[in-house]
Amino acid sequence: MVPFIILLTVPLVIYPFSKNVKINGYRLEQFPLLFFFLMLTFLTAFRHQSIGNDTSVYIYFYRNISGVPWDQIRWGSLEIGFQFYMKLLSMISPEPQFFIAVSSIVVCALIYPTYKRLCVDPSLTIVIFCILSTFVMMFSGIRQMMAVSIGFLAYEFTRRGKWYFFIPTVVFATLFHTSAFMLAFMYPVFHLRLTKKWLLAIVPVLFAIFIFNKPIFSFLAPFLGEVTRFEVVMRSTGAYSMLFLFLAFTVFSFLIPDESAFDEETLGLRNLLLLSLVLQFFVPLNFLAMRMNYYYIIFIPLLLPRIIKYSSVKWQQFALVGRYIMVIFFFIYFIYSGFTSPYNLHVFPYHFFWENVVV
Repeated sequence: MVPFIILLTVPLVIYPFSKNVKINGYRLEQFPLLFFFLMLTFLTAFRHQSIGNDTSVYIYFYRNISGVPWDQIRWGSLEIGFQFYMKLLSMISPEPQFFIAVSSIVVCALIYPTYKRLCVDPSLTIVIFCILSTFVMMFSGIRQMMAVSIGFLAYEFTRRGKWYFFIPTVVFATLFHTSAFMLAFMYPVFHLRLTKKWLLAIVPVLFAIFIFNKPIFSFLAPFLGEVTRFEVVMRSTGAYSMLFLFLAFTVFSFLIPDESAFDEETLGLRNLLLLSLVLQFFVPLNFLAMRMNYYYIIFIPLLLPRIIKYSSVKWQQFALVGRYIMVIFFFIYFIYSGFTSPYNLHVFPYHFFWENVVV
């Protein structure tokens, strides 16, 4: 756990001393987030091949594809875009650690610019980032996280209203992971103007979706199975903790802010949180819903600090106290869950690739 403790602790310690400080024109308050992503890139790139449930599987495919001619690559058990990506890297180096390292760099490099641009509170953003399921996926689901990181390009085109770039970007993401078709909803949802006055309509709709999640899922299952090529069978997953957390985030994001001070992007990010909550309603029925939700979960750490930034006078003190409570609670929760959670995808304890590890 030591590398992960460093990953969280250093930015949290640095941030209070770096606020409003400039050195040669560089705003030092940006450093905690930069350190976090550099450290995260280092840990994901140099992890042992036993870290992450799916890492060994991707290594197997990577070794195999190095001997496959370009013209024999077909859409099979892996998406064709990801196969071409692996084939290209294997021509540079057949070493699996090279594949892991380059993939880690690509994922973090695609995510960081948006985080840098939108982050207003590195401490809160970082701790929320680490307690969400997308964090452990960065150490396991190489193919999925490649698609999620491409989703950040789709997001940038979304906020700029460039649908003609957005559409091919979504298609490109699906060539890495079929679940990326969910990105198609990003553009229309982001541009809705769902303010507090819409709550009288939003709340009943959310309640109805939750109550009738089983028949809705059964109706959509054949389509989802066809599109994603995953087994879509209803089964109880018991995944309710994140559902309750996302519900609390949603209530917080509507209760706290003064919407008259909102910028368009914060409103759009809150819309994506609503979509994420809806998708989370189906996670207790099948983990495929979680896979489809990764594309929106990863934006939550950017939204909540902005909600606090735009808090109304009435709720300002509550928001500030809540901010400190969340930082402390999520930090402790991350450390605790690292030791105890059965759903950490074998990311904990961490090992570097040069260590001798008995698998």
